[in-house]
Amino acid sequence: MSGAVIIGHCGVCCDHCGMLTRIPEMASELERFIDAYGYGEWIANVTKDFDFKNFMKGLSWFINSSCPGCPEGGGMPRCDVRACCLKKKIENCYSCEDFSMCEKLSYQKGKYQIGEHYERINQVGYESWLREQEKKIDEKFDNIEYLRKEERHK
Repeated sequence: MSGAVIIGHCGVCCDHCGMLTRIPEMASELERFIDAYGYGEWIANVTKDFDFKNFMKGLSWFINSSCPGCPEGGGMPRCDVRACCLKKKIENCYSCEDFSMCEKLSYQKGKYQIGEHYERINQVGYESWLREQEKKIDEKFDNIEYLRKEERHK
């Protein structure tokens, strides 16, 4: 099992975010292929519509990017949800009596199905739900599954 699960103030599991490991790993793998195939040497001869140097700069950013999770200071700097949790002195929105009605969470409820998580927490308890999230981490689950599900419902 993994270590402690990081849950953002809004209730999204930070450990499921692709920016934590998956995106840096994929970017690193792409950089490895680009180097191995020597794209930098010939791309300028193939097209003038592609800024290879800027692309590599962006790829490097993704390789070196990381977010420690909202509770550790990551995430959006001016997050209304974070400010609300800090004001109410609660760890995350799941322990808030206003969760069901909160409009600050409309994005997360739609994008990451945190309403479904809230229902599951009410069924099994918070600690059991955290263990379920740990299992998902061990299985390499990431939020792209939620994003794809949300896209199909548009």
